[in-house]
Amino acid sequence: MFIIGTSFYFALLSVLNVAAQVQALDPFIFGSFVGNSATYSVASEIGFFVNQGLNVTLLPIPNSTFGYDTLLDGGFDILVGTVDNVVNMRFNSQKQFTVVGQLDLGPDLVIAGAPGVTSVSDFRGKGLMVDSPTSGYAAVLQKVLSLHGLQLGTDYTFQQVGGTATRFELLRNGTLADGTPTAGTILTFPFTEEAIAASPPISIVARVSDFVAPFFSNALTIRSESADPSSDPNSTLVRGVAALLGASRFLTNLSNKECAVRAIARDNGISTALAENEYAAATNPVSGETSQVDFAVSQLGLLNVIDIRMLVGGFAQVPPGFDFVDAIEPGPGLLLDFRIRDAALNLVKEVKSGECPLTHQ
Repeated sequence: MFIIGTSFYFALLSVLNVAAQVQALDPFIFGSFVGNSATYSVASEIGFFVNQGLNVTLLPIPNSTFGYDTLLDGGFDILVGTVDNVVNMRFNSQKQFTVVGQLDLGPDLVIAGAPGVTSVSDFRGKGLMVDSPTSGYAAVLQKVLSLHGLQLGTDYTFQQVGGTATRFELLRNGTLADGTPTAGTILTFPFTEEAIAASPPISIVARVSDFVAPFFSNALTIRSESADPSSDPNSTLVRGVAALLGASRFLTNLSNKECAVRAIARDNGISTALAENEYAAATNPVSGETSQVDFAVSQLGLLNVIDIRMLVGGFAQVPPGFDFVDAIEPGPGLLLDFRIRDAALNLVKEVKSGECPLTHQ
């Protein structure tokens, strides 16, 4: 009886200790269109979030309207989504969103076809799924298809559906939820590699990086009112970005490849082989998540986004003479405001190169 009682006591003590540690973590709500990016997977699985005292909840975003409205209302601490969305809402509608860093340059950003579609020409006379016909990846989709001689409204139409996860599932069946046929959509990391590995595989008919590069894809976005860290340089937002910075550095270091692959596999519930392909996409020097150091923004990549939006008439509410080059200069209160990122650089906690906390898990 004494032995059983002692075992129970120490087991209870262990449970209470774990509970106390979890309770001590600050909640952090992470909104994402792209699901688990490689940087997020590393931050979550390797312990960068916990090391910053954060209990992170990842909330997938079903569509742009919901995502950015929720961010403005304080429902997310940070949001990862296309910079085109932010450019559109900031310049056309003066909505107060701020980009604190660049997550990636469009890893595995592709145009994928439904069953039976093997080339861009197969889209003629059909519908393609988008999150929003006026924002996100719709403009670059128009750009690539126009280079193939297809024009929106004449040769194909847009079907407004929602986020990438929803479009991916519908694409596999070739129909929308109501049974309407669909021919294709834009896919991103991590769905592209899943599409290639599907049985039967989903056809990849074009890669955006073959037509425009660099292309600033996903941005770390916050409410503009949260962009000044001076009153609380150790806020949950600053620590959240610090965790992502640490994860980004870990992902960038080639000696950590095996551990990063393991983290991607665990966080996404996929095989090691598929995770290795995801890792390759995330570390691609042209379009990956590690193309820029410490979430620095590619000015040319951002100008390419603006240029493509301009070509499809995506700045109807911007006044004549608006200086886009000046508008993307970083500074307090502007579209690009790096004060949170800079404060986070002081808090980064790195894992020793080559060490993997997942080795014995």
